[in-house]
Formats: sequence, C-alpha cells, structure tokens
Amino acid sequence: MDQSEEGAEPEEMTCRLCWGDEDDGPLVQPCACRGSAKFIHKHCLERWRRTSTNEDAAWRCGQCMDKYRDALSIELLSARLRAERAREQTSIFTLDILAQELQAQGKYDEAEPLCREALEVSRETLGSRHLSTLASINNLGTLLYAKGDLAAAEPLYRKALKVQRETLGNRHPNTLTSINNLGTLLKAKGDLAAAELLCREALEVRRETLGNRHPDTLASIDNLGTLLRAKGDIAAAEPLSREALEVRRETLGNRHPNTLDSINNLGGLLHAKGDLAAAEPLCREAVEVRRETLGNRHPNTLNSINNLGTLLRAKGDLAAAEPLYREALEVRRETLGDQHPRTLASRNSLGALLQNMGDLTVTEG
Repeated sequence: MDQSEEGAEPEEMTCRLCWGDEDDGPLVQPCACRGSAKFIHKHCLERWRRTSTNEDAAWRCGQCMDKYRDALSIELLSARLRAERAREQTSIFTLDILAQELQAQGKYDEAEPLCREALEVSRETLGSRHLSTLASINNLGTLLYAKGDLAAAEPLYRKALKVQRETLGNRHPNTLTSINNLGTLLKAKGDLAAAELLCREALEVRRETLGNRHPDTLASIDNLGTLLRAKGDIAAAEPLSREALEVRRETLGNRHPNTLDSINNLGGLLHAKGDLAAAEPLCREAVEVRRETLGNRHPNTLNSINNLGTLLRAKGDLAAAEPLYREALEVRRETLGDQHPRTLASRNSLGALLQNMGDLTVTEG
C-alpha cells in the first residue's frame, strides 16, 4: 500500500468494481491505478479478466495499462494462443505478449521459443524492416540479455537500432527504446564509454519529447544513474537515482516493478557510497515487496536478496548474510543454470563470505 502523508485520514478501501469492502473478500492492489481505483476484490478482478471482451483484460489494466504479471495472465494468454493455433490463425501479437509475460515472470526458457516464432512469422509476413519485426527483434534481444547471453543479444539490438534510425529517425520513441537497450547491454559488457553516449542520448531526447515524468524518461534517468555509479561517479549518479525513485513512487506507487527497480538501485548506490544505514531500509523494502509481488524465485527477487546479503556482510553481520547468499545461489542454479553470470556472482559472493567466516572449504561446483 502507498505511504500516506503524516496526519492524513486513513484511506477507505473499497472495490472499484462492486464497491464492497474487505467484508466481501480480500482487496488487492494489482496495478498502478491510484486513488479510488486502486483496490479491487481478488475474485472480482479474476471474474472480469476471464469474461471481459477487452482483449487486454487478460494481462493488463485497461485504465493505467500496468501489467498484472501473474499466473492468470499466462493461463489466459496460453489459452488464447492454443485457440489461435487450432484455427491456424496464430498472431504475432499473441506470441509476443505471452512471451513478454513469461519473461517478466522469470520463465525465460518458456519465453524463448515464442520470441523466436514471433520474429520468424513477422519477417515472413511483414518483412525485415517493418515496425512489428523490429519490435520482435528487440524482444528477442531483451530475452537473451536477461538470460545472460550478451553475445547473442548484441547483434539483435544493433540491427533493430540501425534500421530504426534509418526509417523512423533518431527521436522516435521506438528508436529511443533501442538506444536505451543497447546502452544497457554495453554497460553490462563493461563498455561504459560507449554505453554512456547512448544512455545520455536517450535521456536527453526523452526529456525533450516526453517530459520528465514519463515512464520511459524515468527508465532512462535510472539507467544513466546506474551507469554513472558503475563508472564510480557517485556524486553525479545519486541525484538521478533519487529523481527516478521519487517520481516513480508518486506516479506508480511503492509496489510497482519499476519503483522497486529504483528502490533497489538507490539502495545499491548508497551502499557503494558507504551510507549503509540509509541503504539498508531500501534493500529490505525491495526484498520484502518483491517476495510478495514476484515470488521468491523471480530473478529480480534474487537480485534483491543477494544485494541485501552483500550489505549485511559489509556491516559485519555475516551470520545474517549467509542464508541470503545461499538462497540466491541455490535458486539461481536451479532457474538460470551453473554458468549464468548471476549464478557465478552468487557463488563468488558466498565463497568470499565463508572465507571471512573461516570456512575454507567454501562452496563446491
């Protein structure tokens, strides 16, 4: 639930569909809607999503357009895809949306064949330079990036960006998304100089064309902040990270995935700055809310678990850090494999911690 101002009257919780209260069933906040539209009965929402004629209802709110990112989204979209296949009318749209839902919930291996199918169908029916094809190229690149396969993702990002610059121009929203994607990948590769040029380009144009509070602008603000932190320029990074978090809390609420990204990022920055006291509540908030909204096995939850472990280790609380490191490593091995960069990072973190604790056997594998 969003934080309320000190002294404000308690917020009345009623369902936006039936106007009932919690006596009629549990109320949830499933999306980024604010005010009186924030809450809905879980059973009312499920009934609406299953019966609505609005094709978006399966996976996102029709008002704020925020995605639900839950098992029901996958169930309903999978049923739609099966029905389309039975009619031999499989749509690129359904393939892409289902793939994105699976990816958002950390189901990368299930998403990949759908991404590849969507791209293949789009190329065959629309051509290599069509907007939908370029979106499918970007989607596959984003999935491979999430899987840790940067070498396979990079040529896809570069191809999409090249064609979009040529056909849409440098200021089109789709072009800016590709600029942002490639910048993020180059940062992950360690090419910070090339990444910074792209991140600054995306942010500058998005501020000019979309304004300072648009979700895409905030993504670029956050990305540039994390890049500058990676370069060691904490002083320049901090105001960007704080700006992104402040506006996301105001516009999306405290439980939105993008807000949680900013909470996680600012916590990491304050840790790097040495302000562990300020970093800890942010790191704990990210873990708590991601566990509640994404589950314990989602990649983003595991990132926050690992980050909190690292902070506690820096504070000298090795006993509290150890179970967090072990949890992150165990689940990353199961979900990402032994050779994924994040799995290797978890293994190294646990190994270093155990050495600090005097356990020189470290970890096997």
